[in-house]
Amino acid sequence: MKRTATLLITIISGFIILTQLSAQCDPDTDCTDTGDPGQFCPLSLPHAGLDVQYDEVVTIIPPGSYTLPQGNLTILYIGIDSVNNLPPGIDYFPNADRFYPDTAYCIELKGTPTQTGAFALSIHILATVDIFGNPTGVPVVNDTSVVITVVDNLGTQPVGLSQFQVYQNVPNPFSEMTRLGYYTPDEKRIELSVYNVLGMLVHHEYDMAAPGEHYFRFDGRELQPGTYLYKVETGETYFTGKLMKSR
Repeated sequence: MKRTATLLITIISGFIILTQLSAQCDPDTDCTDTGDPGQFCPLSLPHAGLDVQYDEVVTIIPPGSYTLPQGNLTILYIGIDSVNNLPPGIDYFPNADRFYPDTAYCIELKGTPTQTGAFALSIHILATVDIFGNPTGVPVVNDTSVVITVVDNLGTQPVGLSQFQVYQNVPNPFSEMTRLGYYTPDEKRIELSVYNVLGMLVHHEYDMAAPGEHYFRFDGRELQPGTYLYKVETGETYFTGKLMKSR
């Protein structure tokens, strides 16, 4: 019985690890903060609300070398060992078990936070480096500047805002993904429609949004480069603007 229980725990643990490594997040290759390999993007994440479902993505482009006092070592790949100082209730889900240099990857931060505060993330990785032709694991702690702030009331009205507002999408121009933010003072159905220059609808989605700031993540990878028009509406009012697909 004890052996069976141990085997069951091992199988469950392995399933959890495989599930975690199969996250379906998409890295934001347009994010300017990742222009220097080894950086994270974005450095400023949207606030999380206490007891409110949270789902955000951090993009990582691993560096190609690791510096020791004796000199630089070539990094073959890195693996995420752990992400420390996450808000209680939030977990991390990388989209691969190995991150290779000069390639964009992502970590999905998802869950329902149960404690307020500002949490600066510390990412522990195992870098596999080339030492005289031999792959060798080197543990590395990366104390990032990525912070998740959990607030009591996510619907707290930003200073100076009392009406529905839409913010310019970032990045713009974009090549794959862009994020379009909005603020609503009331619980509403918010619709996003995207049209090509001929007026044909190419995308439509909606959110049932609580009061506060929210974001549409628009995936434009299937679109041809060019200018697109968007409309964000509540049924009572609407905002329009332009999306620029670069390549």
